[in-house]
Amino acid sequence: MSSPRGLRRHRSNARSAVLAATTVAVVLLMAGCPTVPSSTTTTTLPAATTGPGTVGPLALGVNLASWDALYTGASVAPINGLFEAAGLRLVRYPGGSFADEYDWSANTDSSKCTGAVTTACSRHDPLGFDLFAAEAHSAGASTFVTVDYGSGTPAEAAGWVAHATSGKDTAVALWEVGNEAYSCYETNQHLSEGPTYVHGYSPGGSVCPATTVMARSYSVNALPYLRAMKKADPAARIGVPWAFSGAVANGAGVSDADTWNADVLHALSSDISFVDAHWYPFDKTSGVSDQQILASVRRIPSAADHLRSTLHRYKPNATYVVGETNISERPGTYDFQPVSALFAAATSLEWLSAGAESVDWWDLNNFGTPTTGDFGLVSSGGPESGAAGSPYPPYYGYELASMLASPGSRLRAIAIAPSSVLGFESDLQGQRSVLLVNAAPNRQSIIAPSWFKPGLQIQTETYSAETSADPEPIVGSTASAAATVPLPAESIVVLRGTAA
Repeated sequence: MSSPRGLRRHRSNARSAVLAATTVAVVLLMAGCPTVPSSTTTTTLPAATTGPGTVGPLALGVNLASWDALYTGASVAPINGLFEAAGLRLVRYPGGSFADEYDWSANTDSSKCTGAVTTACSRHDPLGFDLFAAEAHSAGASTFVTVDYGSGTPAEAAGWVAHATSGKDTAVALWEVGNEAYSCYETNQHLSEGPTYVHGYSPGGSVCPATTVMARSYSVNALPYLRAMKKADPAARIGVPWAFSGAVANGAGVSDADTWNADVLHALSSDISFVDAHWYPFDKTSGVSDQQILASVRRIPSAADHLRSTLHRYKPNATYVVGETNISERPGTYDFQPVSALFAAATSLEWLSAGAESVDWWDLNNFGTPTTGDFGLVSSGGPESGAAGSPYPPYYGYELASMLASPGSRLRAIAIAPSSVLGFESDLQGQRSVLLVNAAPNRQSIIAPSWFKPGLQIQTETYSAETSADPEPIVGSTASAAATVPLPAESIVVLRGTAA
């Protein structure tokens, strides 16, 4: 296994957001031009694009499944080193849809069962809850657990909560009742029960009830889970799934999503603390360009506004997390390309700027290849995909985003010209960090940073398509706060220094 990359980089405990308007001069350079054009485009930034927010302790996270043997034994230490280097402080377990097939007390899953769940068809998993929780906590991360709503019982869920309170190594920060219970591909035994018996339902089968039916079933059947879990631990923070429409997030799209959200929140608001939104902007990615992928980040502010306004109507003090995100809910070859690093950095910071408590990548590793596609932050191992545990491009996106996401930082999205550049600012204790994503594939930009105190040095970290294949693809350097800074084509650049 390769050693964790990025651990020896200079890192700052002070990461930053801007509290006032800023002027940024941007000069475009066409690839191959030897000189900088004499004219500049100057953009006066608004006081805030999405509104400044304070970063919490769970800001960046990752999903990890109970079937994942990579997170056991000697593999754990280097992966935990990667977690710490990239500021990953929340780990969601025991998987997405897999969570609705997982019996925590026996550490078995029923994913191979086609009819009744029996010991004969159940499979023992390598990563039980106690081992998972101890290893995650050893990396300084909190845990987020999805209980088995699909094939489990309220008593089973309550037993898990009670067990988790038994020691500090098993403590859970966030709980959730079921994974994506609004979907027809999820195991959901409650659809064969009252009050919404659905004849012929099976996960991913041809019978798919309307969203109103799914919402009514979940509202009735999730309530005993919530009540039993709260009885086991009155302080437990428990959430329920939030649904996006297909027009907003095609890869996570739900027909009549507003009905699900309204009905579920109306019925369960008094018993929940947050909602879990899964953000996959694309379904099929064939023919989708890198620029279209990065343009999806601009959908987030309006999606977040709608989410917050709905919560305000039904549960004003509730928060929200983005418990899963990736370019698509299908494994894709983009995971091996620089665009996934840019997407990971920009998507996580855009959601955090818009008030998300955490943004969790799907997932740690998924045993894919550059030919078949993947979802992972790191390789599962194999001749085509590299040594197990070696970072993929999205990991570097999260590593750079973490420089703006220290707890207590004030973070916001900012407007930058040209439109191919996405920008974010973060302030903490007088230190400022700015992350810029240049989505243009064949054109670099030059910025004259005015975010920093004149006369002092600023630190830069750059990841680009040009360096993406290097053993250390993030290149650090220093520059004067008065000097111009290049944004290479298809790149992430982080600037850090004393706030102006």
